[in-house]
Amino acid sequence: MPFYIHFNDEAFLQGLNRNYKETTMLLSLIRMIQAFRDYQRNVSELSQLSDRELADIGLDRSDIPRVAAGSYNG
Repeated sequence: MPFYIHFNDEAFLQGLNRNYKETTMLLSLIRMIQAFRDYQRNVSELSQLSDRELADIGLDRSDIPRVAAGSYNG
């Protein structure tokens, strides 16, 4: 006996919508975690530079958080 999916079945459509929302939320959470890890890595790497090295690239130590976050307009 063949199995047919009826796309106008309300319960089926609600299940798809719920799974889509859960997947979207999970992917958003993963992206947020990745962005935070990238930010931490950037802060760590820039913090290891000397004041002279930072000055050579036109930065001050106080600029590091904004540069790491990608919001520096130097």
